[in-house]
Amino acid sequence: MGFCTRCGRDLALDASYCDWCGEPVDQKHARQSKIMNRDYKSSIEQTLKNTLGLEGWPVGVKLIQHLGEIPKGVKEVDEARRHCEMVQDVRRNGSSFFSPPSKHLCKVAAVSLGLMNPTEELRRHQVHELFQKHHRFKTEELLRKYVEGTPKLPRKYAAVLYGPLGSMPIKPDVIVLICDPSQAMKLIQAHQYVIGERASFSLGGLFSLCADAVSTPYLKGNINLAIGCEGAREHAGLKDYELSVGFPYEVAEAVTEALQTLAKYGGAKEEHR
Repeated sequence: MGFCTRCGRDLALDASYCDWCGEPVDQKHARQSKIMNRDYKSSIEQTLKNTLGLEGWPVGVKLIQHLGEIPKGVKEVDEARRHCEMVQDVRRNGSSFFSPPSKHLCKVAAVSLGLMNPTEELRRHQVHELFQKHHRFKTEELLRKYVEGTPKLPRKYAAVLYGPLGSMPIKPDVIVLICDPSQAMKLIQAHQYVIGERASFSLGGLFSLCADAVSTPYLKGNINLAIGCEGAREHAGLKDYELSVGFPYEVAEAVTEALQTLAKYGGAKEEHR
């Protein structure tokens, strides 16, 4: 049994091209073992990149309860940054690092990711910035309601490890993709291909790449959409046409296999009549 060097699918030894993606088969690689020559995470990464046409790397996010879990060679992030900036750094540059609470510049994200408990200082800051200064909510009570309803992980994590999915030295909890609406559509179609149900999203226009792209998929065990926020667009350079999709690593195999099947048959092209 061999494997396709483009999408990672198993191939018959006498195959001249891949039945799934159409890639011509290099017989030198086709006769090699997929297990020996293609890491599982790397195979998923390449499938996501090739079937969706992603710019940059799929980002793996691992929530660390004890610093002793961090694999040797993974260094602490060099300076304090926002969670969305760290996701973009991995996506654009292929960086790998871990970030303890002290290196999370955005404390809202640190709370959402279970790195710290909300403080009174943070609550006052949110009231000042989101209500008094920018008038994002009609009343202060509605602001507090939104904050309380924002998904957050329990306070039990010591750090977050970030890295390109294919080269992560540890199994991630969540995969985060920065993509455009068309690519998000294909992911959602792959998800519904597997479960036969409409996706149900929890999202907001604030606290997006943390609460919506990581915390919600982790808590729900399912795919979730993150439309971004001003912070991610201003500080992390999320473009106007970009959004994010997060899903648990445990569903990655099913999602990527569905993406390959849909790519093989051209997806759903018929218009609803």
